[in-house]
Amino acid sequence: MRRKLVLFIGCDTGDQVTHGWRVPKPGTRVVQIDADPLEFERSYATEVALLGDPKAAVAALAVAVGTPVRDGGFLAEAQAIMAGWRREIAPRLASDAVAIDPARLCAEITRALPPDGILVADTGYSGIWTGTLVELEPGQTYLRAAGSLGWAFPASLGAKCAAPDRKVVCWSGDGALYYHLPELETAKRRGIAVTLVVNNNSGFGQGWPNYLKQAGNRPVAAEQVLRFGPTDFAAVARQFGLKGIRVERPRDLAAALAEAMASGEACVVDVVTDIDCRAPEPWTP
Repeated sequence: MRRKLVLFIGCDTGDQVTHGWRVPKPGTRVVQIDADPLEFERSYATEVALLGDPKAAVAALAVAVGTPVRDGGFLAEAQAIMAGWRREIAPRLASDAVAIDPARLCAEITRALPPDGILVADTGYSGIWTGTLVELEPGQTYLRAAGSLGWAFPASLGAKCAAPDRKVVCWSGDGALYYHLPELETAKRRGIAVTLVVNNNSGFGQGWPNYLKQAGNRPVAAEQVLRFGPTDFAAVARQFGLKGIRVERPRDLAAALAEAMASGEACVVDVVTDIDCRAPEPWTP
């Protein structure tokens, strides 16, 4: 019987990357490589802990391992699982539903992001939507918050200042954007041309199902905590002197994103989405 070995390389072993600490299963052999010793054994017992720069450590490991004969069974299994998952999610990526399924928005961003584009995503559902469903190429950059809601928009302004010749797209939920909405004035005053995509479902989508249950399945009670708006962020952008585009139909997404990224200024693409759409669950071995 084969035993599995997992390498955690520069990984915080948090809940999102381990499916709630269920992958890998307890008892799996673990080797951890990290530049920060505080990351060792935070969540899993480690058979070997290697302190060092992950990139350099992996390069040295590749030389040491060489090119032995490999068992392709696990690769084939993983490819089959991914193929099945892609077939399952494909209808949502092409959904014409109104309000818009955020999965369709992810598919449109995949097509719109340039080969050297930078995608900046917020924490929570913003990170799950984009990290799961936006297909990124090697020349693109993905930056996401690790816990500070609202981080994405100001971070995207910093990314654009650091890489002025690259297109920067920010994905933020409406709830997250309220934390740093005044930075629209910064973008206007400083001429920082980012495309701010607002996943606007008039509430905190990630917590909605659980809080609804806690409220005794009484929507009115849950809405007092997790629903707000509706807010037209395209109109808000125009009040700051910026370009704003409101999108309520999936077929208008591609043109809106193209127009926003072609603009020489910050542009808000306000996408009206369905709060009842759930981000896809990862597979569980």
